[in-house]
Amino acid sequence: MKTSNPACEPFLYQDFREALTTLKSALSRSSSPYALLLGESGSGKTTLLRQLAAQLDQRRFHILYLCQGQPSPSGLTRVLADALHLPTRRSRVETGRLLVATLRNLSPRFLFWIDEAQRIDDDTLHEIRLLAEADLDAPPLFSVLFSALPQLRERLLAPQLFPLWRRIRPKVTLTGLRRGELVEFLSHSLGKSLAERFEQPALDLLFEQSKGIPAVLATFAEECLNTQPKGPIAMQQVAAVLDRIEAS
Repeated sequence: MKTSNPACEPFLYQDFREALTTLKSALSRSSSPYALLLGESGSGKTTLLRQLAAQLDQRRFHILYLCQGQPSPSGLTRVLADALHLPTRRSRVETGRLLVATLRNLSPRFLFWIDEAQRIDDDTLHEIRLLAEADLDAPPLFSVLFSALPQLRERLLAPQLFPLWRRIRPKVTLTGLRRGELVEFLSHSLGKSLAERFEQPALDLLFEQSKGIPAVLATFAEECLNTQPKGPIAMQQVAAVLDRIEAS
């Protein structure tokens, strides 16, 4: 299926724009060392991080991006040391002391971005806070942005991690498209002529079943267009496609 003049840039739906503005504002203030971005798979978290990276003042931030890793506390210390081109010592404690001494005088500010943070175990999340706050006479040594699926919220609310949860400001969630953004999103993603082939009840069903998650919605819509290359697409045809996807 070929899209009809789709836009190359991501669709900046309302929740996305608001989250981007909130995170940019918070991270630009040294008083906000921790931030949390939650959203279902396909909601645009990684895309938002790319947009944020492009908008932050590169003279003020040294960014380390960690994605899909599951480092132990010792592994985390090594990751940070490698990022700062520091030698690792015989023990985690010694390497940690070297990190603290380096971060205390680092300019620009160190920004640690952890994508898929729900994969990080509790001990490592706890270690991140201990390292960031190791200098008791100064503000946190670096900032952290956690990006994760919504289930991380419940883990952070548990007693072991609640001190970290309490310090996180802001906490933002990508909930997906609003119903009024659906047609504009499909026109943006597929091209206007293809988006217009979906009848109104078909659009309603697409939105309901995708829960407004952009990547899921786009996948469903493209599969419908592949199944019926020409003509209007009715609700019954969408239902048949979704049943087939669910059964596969």
